[in-house]
Amino acid sequence: MAPPPAPPHLQVMRWEGSMFREVQQVPARGSLVFQPLVLAGHRYVLLGNDFAPSRVFRLGPGGRLEPAQDLPVPTPRAFVPIAVGHRHFLVASSFKGATQIFVHVTEDVGT
Repeated sequence: MAPPPAPPHLQVMRWEGSMFREVQQVPARGSLVFQPLVLAGHRYVLLGNDFAPSRVFRLGPGGRLEPAQDLPVPTPRAFVPIAVGHRHFLVASSFKGATQIFVHVTEDVGT
């Protein structure tokens, strides 16, 4: 009996001058949107998912994606960053639900 197939993953790659090298794999079952963006000077990647909450990843040291937050956006199709004055928003359009707007908030949790 064959083992069950591994869940689908996205491969995050880095260009190293002459070829791509894998940095990491990100679980991606049901994902149709994998979108990098800059919001309020921070670099993120959003993974829109049809079967689970969408995921926000921060770009960390060495180019690795670090999970930052889940977004309850049903079947998202696009994410758009918008700046209005000093406020930053993320617009998430949805195939099955209403378009949602999230405000970007940075909290200083230092001591």
